[in-house]
Amino acid sequence: MSIRIFNYVNQLRNKALELERRDINNKEATSFLEKYQRRLICIIPSVLLAWFLKEGFPSSFVEYVSNALSILIGLFSTAIIFSFDKFYDKKDLTNASSVEKLIDVQSYNYTKQFTYITGYSIILCLFALVFLSFSSLFSELANINIYNYKLDFHNITIKKIKYFFVIPAVILQRFLVLYWLSSIIYNTLFVIGSLVKYMTLKMDR
Repeated sequence: MSIRIFNYVNQLRNKALELERRDINNKEATSFLEKYQRRLICIIPSVLLAWFLKEGFPSSFVEYVSNALSILIGLFSTAIIFSFDKFYDKKDLTNASSVEKLIDVQSYNYTKQFTYITGYSIILCLFALVFLSFSSLFSELANINIYNYKLDFHNITIKKIKYFFVIPAVILQRFLVLYWLSSIIYNTLFVIGSLVKYMTLKMDR
């Protein structure tokens, strides 16, 4: 069961990352910046914020973001359910014109893109919620000031060994939460922007 869930999530992630680099004509981005712009846009501020975030996430931030993520999960889930038959309706194109076939291909491609990227955003919301919960469950460790510690291989104690593993874990937790939040914001803007563009194209026809 757990292996299947991991496979489903991994497939969803890979498909979402693939489709975000394609347009509704299924044309893939070719330049490096177009292919990896989301990762660059999300990684750079996440690294900087994690570096300057000395004592972890404030409790007010954890509460606010947790509520926002919960709302987003509900909105994304509703969007996927109600958009299932709104964007694409399979038709018999045996005697269709080239324009009608193009419209059908674009509708199909957009529906896939919208579904996978929105579904992946739900997964990111869940991951961010889980990792944010560590700040509440292990507040003493999650809120330690990482700049108060330094490597010292003299007089090694159990406590020093403990923090040798805790500090990298804390830094990773902060970075991943920030990176996932950035990715969620990016995906939301991407989905909204592409939706408006797609609906505009449909109205112009």
